[in-house]
Amino acid sequence: MRAISIDVENEFSEIGEEVGRLTISLSRLRLTPPQPGSHEAWEAVHICASAAEKIYTGFERVMASIAANVDAAPIPHLDGWHRSLLRRMANDVPGIRAPVISSDCYQRLDRPRAFRHRERNTYGLGLDFDIVLERCEEIVGAFDLFRREVRSFLARPAAVDPPAGA
Repeated sequence: MRAISIDVENEFSEIGEEVGRLTISLSRLRLTPPQPGSHEAWEAVHICASAAEKIYTGFERVMASIAANVDAAPIPHLDGWHRSLLRRMANDVPGIRAPVISSDCYQRLDRPRAFRHRERNTYGLGLDFDIVLERCEEIVGAFDLFRREVRSFLARPAAVDPPAGA
């Protein structure tokens, strides 16, 4: 197993733990939703939004590792780099690799990507409880697909061997 595969599996293990805990929180919130505008609602928004942000950031660490180690072309951290990274993973890099994720996976990660930015740049009072829960459900639902597609990509021998002359 190549080093990138080990690093990615370690990341998936940590993401999976976060997904598991967020899933528990979402189940509890569905059973006993807090009173709108209450302190409990504020806490739930913060906890869930933060967990979703951490999960998506884990996805980005996996994608950035592929960009750096397989593409040999890391995405510079400039304006719009989060979108560029996700878009690159959904496209082939001619002569180097096929797409890492499908267009379906890309679509399922794009709203959580945008939400990640909003969560990091908005006070908790500015986040809508129902939208936070919706984005959390989306990111939890996307985890298995993302993990499966990345694992499938990395399992291909050509996916981790640099092109000749590189």
